[in-house]
Amino acid sequence: MLKHKFYKNLFQTISYFSVIMIFVIFLLIGFFESLSYGPNFGWILLIISISLIVLFFLIGFYWIFQMVFIDESGIKILFKSRIVKQLKWEEIDTIEEANIMRNPALRIKAFDGNEIHLDKRKPIVKAIEIYSQKKIK
Repeated sequence: MLKHKFYKNLFQTISYFSVIMIFVIFLLIGFFESLSYGPNFGWILLIISISLIVLFFLIGFYWIFQMVFIDESGIKILFKSRIVKQLKWEEIDTIEEANIMRNPALRIKAFDGNEIHLDKRKPIVKAIEIYSQKKIK
């Protein structure tokens, strides 16, 4: 029984974290520039930059740490060993390409209307093609 395990929202996590890091870099530049002036209130910029990173992980904890398991029974999305969503291969109607939050993704639709969105990464596409016997473009 071979399982394939992936982070579900890796592309979204990387893109959002990179945007936050750009803000943090500018705040840190401002902090280091403020050190050369007399009354130093640059510590506020340092606190803002740290709080942005902490807020990213606090707010996004649920979707950052979701895992996808793909095996011969189907696709499972887990968060802290609890199943969030599950589709068996017999329940899947279509697998199509889409853009979710401006990132390439796979939209997996079930016959009952449920959908799962996964990042369109080569290992995920290969695992789905192996188990579902459907070709993804």
